[in-house]
Amino acid sequence: MAAERSNILAGWLLMLAWAGAVAEEFVTPGDTSPALGGFSPISYFGDGEPQPGLPQHAANHDGVTYYFRSATEVQRFREDPESYAPLFPHHCPYNLALGRAAAIDPTNFRIVAGRLLVFHRSEEMDGREESTRHDAGEQERLLERARGLRKLIRF
Repeated sequence: MAAERSNILAGWLLMLAWAGAVAEEFVTPGDTSPALGGFSPISYFGDGEPQPGLPQHAANHDGVTYYFRSATEVQRFREDPESYAPLFPHHCPYNLALGRAAAIDPTNFRIVAGRLLVFHRSEEMDGREESTRHDAGEQERLLERARGLRKLIRF
């Protein structure tokens, strides 16, 4: 019984240590840089090409700062931020689903079920390409895992 408790305790400690290590990569206190590399989240839903926003047209949602191209875009965003804000503002959902933090490339994106997803891209891996190799059901499971991990790390 004591050995079983030790194994359970060791497992919990390992999980907490892992979550703490990953959380350091996710939490950047005092970071004032805009999400999406300064691109306007509304522009992703236009002609499919993200456009840079301007610091004088900024808005905050869930502690994240976004830049927009005009005051009109800021107003549209404030009226319905969930329709425009990326599901994961700073991290690739594919990598997040696999339990690792990877910064996004704001030009590497997809709109899925009306939500903006922005992915990592490097010489080693393209998160958007990797996620599309899965069928729709597996893509949804990957998003659910990413959401769950994000909630665990926020906790």
